[in-house]
Order: sequence, then structure tokens, then C-alpha cells
Amino acid sequence: MEIIDTHVHLNDDESFRHTIDLERSAGVVKIVVSCLEPCDGVYKPTPEQFRADNARVHEWMKREAGFVEGWAYVNPEHRQESLDEIDRAVCEYGMRGIKLECGCVCTDSRYGPLMEKAESLGVPVLQHTWFKITGGIVGESVPSDVAVLAREFPGVTIIMAHLGGDWQRGIKAVRDLTNVLVDTSGSIVDCGMIEKAVEELGAERILFGTDLPDIDFWTNLGKIEGAAITPEQKRLILHGNAARLLEGSAT
Repeated sequence: MEIIDTHVHLNDDESFRHTIDLERSAGVVKIVVSCLEPCDGVYKPTPEQFRADNARVHEWMKREAGFVEGWAYVNPEHRQESLDEIDRAVCEYGMRGIKLECGCVCTDSRYGPLMEKAESLGVPVLQHTWFKITGGIVGESVPSDVAVLAREFPGVTIIMAHLGGDWQRGIKAVRDLTNVLVDTSGSIVDCGMIEKAVEELGAERILFGTDLPDIDFWTNLGKIEGAAITPEQKRLILHGNAARLLEGSAT
């Protein structure tokens, strides 16, 4: 079964080459990558940092054409610079959407111009989302925040990364919001997670992701392959949904 991994990170070039080799050996046909510079400013990057990060992804897109695709990483705290970078990354580099991390919570009004830009370009927004009982990172969004954003911008496809961290809260928060997809990245053992997501959201709203290189590939794949769902539902999660989404965001 062909696989598309929609949630991969570019750290150093050596580990990324290992990621590419690993994914290819497992039958992955495409990965969608963001680069979050591994430094103290990673969650609140300056314009110089996110421009450099996206340029690194673009270099790998050229080296591995057709296999490596990109998410444009920006910071809503820098409005005009982010808008300019989205134009460059999507329209010139050919990246497939926008990646937002913890620059600010996604209910912040500074998200507005970026979401409007996403809608005008017809590209999705991949939003890091993680509910922690111990409290999140400053600027980190939780599933209820994504729900607010999705209602405000119904014309934008939002991918709630990591199924919200606490997947039961995540499913409940967005199950009635059809413009929200989820990805399965960022966790290892979650008994019943995939089955519940299929039951509540439908297999058509679930994307396979791993969070490589920080999370093990095979356990991420195993929780899809071992789930008590149909072969067709597995095919949609591992490939079909992402293929349709990326085709729709091609520029």
C-alpha cells in the first residue's frame, strides 16, 4: 500500500537523509516537511529564521523532487513578513500549505491575515495542537482553540496535528467541523485512538503522519495497520486523503 507521510521535520541534513531512506524503504511515496530551526527561538522564530528554514526545505524539495514536499513555516507575530513568506513559499517554492506552531495561540487575532491568505491561495493550514494536563508551551494551541479558528474560517482546511495530543478531547472538539482534518503523528501507543477517530470523524478526515525524526516510524505505521478498521479506511488514511488534499493545494 502506498503511503504519504504528512508530518515530517527537517532538523540536520544527516538525520533527514536517514528519514528519507527509512520512509522509502517502508513504501512511502511522498513526505511533507517543515523545518523548525532547532534553537532557542524555535517556537517564536524571527522572519530571518523562518525564511532560512523554508529555504532549507526548498533545497531538499529540489534534491528530492516529487518525494519531498513542503509546509511553509511562519510566525503570526510578524504579520507582513509572514504574508510575504507565504507568497514566496507557496507561489515560488511550490510548498503545499502553511505550518503554524506556537508563535501565538490560534485564537489570537493575528491569525486572521494568515488564514485569509491561506483561503485566497487555496492551501491548508497545519496547526500544531497539544493538550497537556501539566500546561502547554506559551503560545501552544489546544483542540478547543482549533475549533474556534475553524468556525471563524470555514473556507480554510485546517489540519489539527497530533489529533490534539489528548485525542479524546481532540475528536470531541472538532467532530462537527468538516473543514478540520487530523493527523496521527506524535504519539506511540494509543489503544483505540484510530478506531474512535474513524467512528467519530470518518476515515476521510484522517491523515497519516509520523513526526519523524523524533518519533518512531514503525509504531506510527503499526497503529494504522493494526487498527480494527477496513482495508479501504486504512488506504484512505495512509494515502488517499493526503493525495487528494495535496492535489487540491497544487499551485
